[in-house]
Amino acid sequence: MQSFLDLVNYCRSWVPNCSMYVRAATLQDSDEITWTAEMDQAFTYLKTSLIRPPALGLPVYSQEFHLYVHEDGGTAAAILAQEHGGNFHPVAYLSKTLDSVAKGLLACLRAVAAAVIMVQDAERITGKSNTS
Repeated sequence: MQSFLDLVNYCRSWVPNCSMYVRAATLQDSDEITWTAEMDQAFTYLKTSLIRPPALGLPVYSQEFHLYVHEDGGTAAAILAQEHGGNFHPVAYLSKTLDSVAKGLLACLRAVAAAVIMVQDAERITGKSNTS
C-alpha cells in the first residue's frame, strides 16, 4: 500500500482532491488492519485517477492564471486554470492537508489559510506570472 501511495504522491498534480483521498486510504498505525468502505472508495478513486489520461493543459506564462480554492474537513484543494478559447482549462490540481493549528480555526479562517497555502503551492508553477 505504501508503494501505491508513493506513486499517487508523485502524480498528485494530476489527481483532483488528492490529499483528501490519500488521507482516507492511509492506514493507521496499528497491528490490525481493518479495511473500511471509505478506504476502498478512496483506493478505487486514486487507482482510477492514475490510469485515466490527464486533462491538464500546458501553462502559457504570458496569460493570467486563475486559482480556485476550496477547503473541506481540513483539506485544501485548488484548481489552477487558464483561459483558452473563451473557456477555462485546468493547468494543475493542488491539494494539501492543513496543519493542526489551521484545522482548529473557524471555517472562514480555515478558508483563508487554505487560500494562502494554495497560492504558495501554485507559485511553483506560475512563477512571477499574474494570478487571480
